[in-house]
Amino acid sequence: MVKFYSGLESALANQQASNHGTPDVIIAERRDVKIMQLSFFETQEAAVKKELARFGVSDMPHFSVLKSGRTADAARVEMSKIWLIADAMPQGCDSQLYPLDLSSSRAVIRLSGVKAPEVMARICAVDFRDKQRNFYGANMHHVGVHIHHHDDIFDIYMPRSFAQSLTETVLDIARQYHVQMA
Repeated sequence: MVKFYSGLESALANQQASNHGTPDVIIAERRDVKIMQLSFFETQEAAVKKELARFGVSDMPHFSVLKSGRTADAARVEMSKIWLIADAMPQGCDSQLYPLDLSSSRAVIRLSGVKAPEVMARICAVDFRDKQRNFYGANMHHVGVHIHHHDDIFDIYMPRSFAQSLTETVLDIARQYHVQMA
């Protein structure tokens, strides 16, 4: 099996985690995430709802709003594209929905801690105080990313080809606080 690198291994490998006090920002890589993109036409909405129900998601997500299910989350990243985000994906996805496994093309970096919102405010121009939304399409350092914000935790879904430089950017901005790598 091919081992993919997200940038954390190279950008953070030489960093020392501090053992004193509670960290302001915790930066971690999420390697357990599977992402399946379903693309569809307007006329296929019933098939999409059926497929989402298999993953425990009971309702079609609105554009840029994440809906949680028993086993997966669903985010509508474009009007005709939904991401299923889970720890594992069931087999046999409806081929009429053009399933595409994005797991190996995306790296996921998680920021948490009391200063994580301040770090994110310096990285991208998004108002994360909007409680009606929790999944955003944004740009970080001129690269398109998706951000899932929940309970002052930020999961940043970034293209793997830009993961090292974006991770280093996040680390450079977070260094003004007490940072811990998890």
